[in-house]
Amino acid sequence: MKKLLLSLFTVALAMNASFGQADKMLLDAQKKSINDGIKKSDEDVKKNPAKAKSWLNRSQAYLELALFPDSTFALTNPEAVFQALEFANEAIKLDTKEGKKGSVAKEAEQLVADKRFLNGFLNLGVMKYQGKDFRASLRYMSKASELAPNDTLSAMYTGVTAQLSQEDKIAQVAYEKYMAIGGKDLAILYGLSQIYKNNKEEEKALGLIDKALAIYPSNKDLKGEKFNMLIAFNRIDQAIAELKQTTANDPKDGVAWLNLGLLYENKVAGLGDEIRKIQDKSSKVLEVERRLSAQNDQVSAFQDEIKRTKLKLKTATTPKAKASVNSQVATLEAKVKELTDVLKGIQEEKAAATAAAGDLATNNAKVEELIAKVNEIRSNLPNIYTKALEVDPNNYDALYQLGAYYFNDAQEIKRQVNSMDMNEYKKSGKDLEAKLMVKYNEALPYFERGYQVKKDEDLKEILKQVYRELKNEAKLAELEK
Repeated sequence: MKKLLLSLFTVALAMNASFGQADKMLLDAQKKSINDGIKKSDEDVKKNPAKAKSWLNRSQAYLELALFPDSTFALTNPEAVFQALEFANEAIKLDTKEGKKGSVAKEAEQLVADKRFLNGFLNLGVMKYQGKDFRASLRYMSKASELAPNDTLSAMYTGVTAQLSQEDKIAQVAYEKYMAIGGKDLAILYGLSQIYKNNKEEEKALGLIDKALAIYPSNKDLKGEKFNMLIAFNRIDQAIAELKQTTANDPKDGVAWLNLGLLYENKVAGLGDEIRKIQDKSSKVLEVERRLSAQNDQVSAFQDEIKRTKLKLKTATTPKAKASVNSQVATLEAKVKELTDVLKGIQEEKAAATAAAGDLATNNAKVEELIAKVNEIRSNLPNIYTKALEVDPNNYDALYQLGAYYFNDAQEIKRQVNSMDMNEYKKSGKDLEAKLMVKYNEALPYFERGYQVKKDEDLKEILKQVYRELKNEAKLAELEK
């Protein structure tokens, strides 16, 4: 909004500059004349309250005050322009008989339609704006826009002061009106797009940015904002498609190549989340099935124990012995009931988990499909970041991302090695460690160049870790100086 606010501030300065250059004695005479005119018109209306001409003269006198360029004088009565409008309407009312307007009514209507009233509201609105009283400024600006519905300036200023007053709904209406009557100011287009964006009105926000780009096709800030919006709205595929078109049109656009790579990284992260969600659902089914099996085993064990205990009744010869056996049976049966209740709960969990997971075979196939997509995307990332570096070899972000690409591969291999038992390590541990060193060596030159471009502390720590893994004590010592 900087451009827009500057333009409004410039209007105010221009008004006050004209005052500063005027002859002080002449200005003092003008002030006296205006005050005298107001006083005289007030007295005339008191004497002739039903006379339309008196009200018209009073309107004109108050309007002169509202139009005065010196804010210290004009704001001695901040309501002057509203009062002038009220007085003009009273003149119209008094000089209208049976729907027919007389000469005074017509003159008053012309006065209201004339730009002097519009300028009166704008003048006081700018003065209030300069004093950072944005709500008061909004009151004047919105009235100016109401009086001149086809005036882009007042519509624009209404939107600006409304937005500064945190009245986004009013600002939105004003900006939309501004555009409808032909306004094309870049700051307004941007300001309205942000309102749409904050309101989650995705189509309107993106549509407005596209409209702005049609007017200002070479504006990089607009292109960047559209990119940011697509990310904010999680329209990753659309953003990728547009950036691919951008790089096709201009292969030397290093920023577009970098952003394309970052978008693909974002896409990979999203696919990774999708894979984990499917795997978590499948894992939940398997975990519940294990608990269900263990619970069934417990129930069966106690049921078998009840059968064995009941057999003791055949050998129990005394009432006391039978009572003891029956007591044991009752205790076991209570335990079986307790375990069965738990079993039912686990069965319900399994039903819910199974319903949530769907078919496990289908899930496994989906996971394999997603992993293939991830591998395909990642295989293209080095080429994309290399394109960015061909345009700018010192592009820190591209250097960092390329280093991170190989470094993350190394971390995954290291995780596999660390999770191995002794037998697994004997079979393939050495081969994996060799691959691990290859990945660290692939990452190293990009991290080193990146650190030369920008002495980032986080990157410095990563470089230390790589040097330790590669056992490069000399470079590690140099970095730790």
